[in-house]
Amino acid sequence: MKIPPLATLLSTFFLRYLAVERGVSPHTSTSYRDAIKLLLQFSATRSRRSVDQLVIEDLNAAVVLEFLSHLETTRTNTVRTRNARLAAVQTFFRYIAGQQPALAALCSPVLAIPAKKALRPVLGYLKEQELGHLLAQVDRTARYGERDYVLLSVLYDTGAHIQELLDLKPSDFHLDPPPFVRLRGKGRRERLCPLLPQSAQLVRKFLATNGRNTDGHEPLLQNGRGMRLGRHGARYILLKYLRLAASSMPSLGRPAISPHTFRHTKGMHLLQSGVPLVMVKDFLGHVDMKSTEVYVQADLEMKRKALESATGPQPTQPVEALPSGLIEWLESL
Repeated sequence: MKIPPLATLLSTFFLRYLAVERGVSPHTSTSYRDAIKLLLQFSATRSRRSVDQLVIEDLNAAVVLEFLSHLETTRTNTVRTRNARLAAVQTFFRYIAGQQPALAALCSPVLAIPAKKALRPVLGYLKEQELGHLLAQVDRTARYGERDYVLLSVLYDTGAHIQELLDLKPSDFHLDPPPFVRLRGKGRRERLCPLLPQSAQLVRKFLATNGRNTDGHEPLLQNGRGMRLGRHGARYILLKYLRLAASSMPSLGRPAISPHTFRHTKGMHLLQSGVPLVMVKDFLGHVDMKSTEVYVQADLEMKRKALESATGPQPTQPVEALPSGLIEWLESL
């Protein structure tokens, strides 16, 4: 059987396998596309050919390993990003192995490349005072002030991934009591997330002020051109208010505060308020409890440090009298 060109393998992988057979979300397809594109560009540079001249045999396990090293060293990607790129590449090679048995010997070594273990970062979240101070920096009378306030407030109230929030439309909200919003997460999973009454009122007022209907299908949060606000735009907005807040609350100037920090913050606040762990899991849309247990570990670590820092009388250990002989003392241990 004649092996199809690389371009044919790629087109059937993206247009038929991912889009039709697996029905992955556009975000997943984009992630796979970016990983394959980077691999092709790396392989073309390495072999001093154009991408269009590459054949599937050029993408062997040795090249993939060099590519993964390139991601970490030259592009300074994290281990998690490296593993995500590897997963996308292996999905492509798993598809090829199923479609072209003659290429099994090429695919097997690529599929055997292990993911690299990564240190789990310390769970970062905002204290209630920090969250309140950050929200207080938003000038809601400014041109985009109310939009920014809705972004930060609803991001915290729902504990959503930033992309889940940016994908929301007015029609996804049920603003009458009891208010809730329909979120669409990874793998096209949907969940209903309750809203605080003040958040529902905030969204209702935001839509009314801008002359928009509550059943509209346009993006809830839009940029200056009327298009859906992007992830980079949301991050820029957050960093702008973090810089303002840090001048009067230095703790907000610490690195690594991102839109995802709001999700961690919601999870920690729910747990600290006495909400059962299984309900925190369902609220955040975790598939299993392992993802949610990190909040328990972070809460226990916080309590441990608080106990260690507490001052108080320290008990003294009584001094035992030693036996007359060293051997006797050793035997008494």
